[in-house]
Amino acid sequence: MDREKRIQVILEEHYNIHAKRIVQLKGGWSALAYLIVDDKKKYFLKVYDKSRAASANWIKAIDQYMPIVEWLHCHTKLKKHVVKPTLTNTEMYSCDDGDMVYVLSSFIEGYTIGNRPLKREQVNEIAKIIGILHRSKDDVPKHLIKKLPQENFNIEFCRSLFAFIKKDLLSKQDVVLRIVRPFTGYLLDNIKRMKYLAETLKKKPKQYVLCHGDAHYWNMIQGKRIKLIDWECAMLAPPEQDLILHVTGQNTETFLDFYKQYGSSHELDLDALEFYFLKRRLEGIWEWIQDLRNEEVIKSKEETVRLLKLNLIECTKVTGFRAYLETVYN
Repeated sequence: MDREKRIQVILEEHYNIHAKRIVQLKGGWSALAYLIVDDKKKYFLKVYDKSRAASANWIKAIDQYMPIVEWLHCHTKLKKHVVKPTLTNTEMYSCDDGDMVYVLSSFIEGYTIGNRPLKREQVNEIAKIIGILHRSKDDVPKHLIKKLPQENFNIEFCRSLFAFIKKDLLSKQDVVLRIVRPFTGYLLDNIKRMKYLAETLKKKPKQYVLCHGDAHYWNMIQGKRIKLIDWECAMLAPPEQDLILHVTGQNTETFLDFYKQYGSSHELDLDALEFYFLKRRLEGIWEWIQDLRNEEVIKSKEETVRLLKLNLIECTKVTGFRAYLETVYN
């Protein structure tokens, strides 16, 4: 059975939806994406391939974050900024056919913000969304909060990346070797720095808030209101987890001014900001290396290679990043 026919069967059996159109969209890193159109409305369908090793964690997260997203939509001022999940006929957040897992929601009309320049009102709205989210932890029912993972500053992926550099990198003459080898010194230095930061942060007193975990501009859709999508990484963590994506660009001061009106009054921790800055880059590098080596890419191989190169280059700029943070916050 081809993929489109399989999707039609799933929609009819689990959602009573008779699709008139099924259009594959440009998806994210975790799943394939489709526009579904029936006689009444449009839907957005995410499809996770169970045979892909990286999919296991994304699939496991569905029942952790979906109830939170639904609650935020129904009970907070984020109603217009998050998308309520579409439940199956048996009121489940997902369904599967043995090979694939399917998650459905309403389709959002608009455009992905991505790397477009932000207007001041957009910076305000994004800061408001993240501020309200961070402030909502104590209001969310405890049985839902308990389902979420909590930051423990585990950097096991660094150990895997280290072992790859020391042992596996030279074992195959492939595209990964050619791309990564010139950056091995920087990677090893940054892994060492990550270990230091992780141990430092474990010993510090911390404030945990409800974090999206991946609140970058590619996960924001601008329609009548900005909507925050793709909640697979939702967790309890220091606010710096989300803030690192918004305090390192041209809108830093404007964003923080607005964020303070809506969110936590927590004083930003430079060690935590640096930890999450490095973590995003090194974790992404490791995931892309695995994808390329295992040939499990959701994106095209060319796109994966391009982003791997960009993040390797970013790893050479960490010293300047810390100096920038100290200038801004001191």
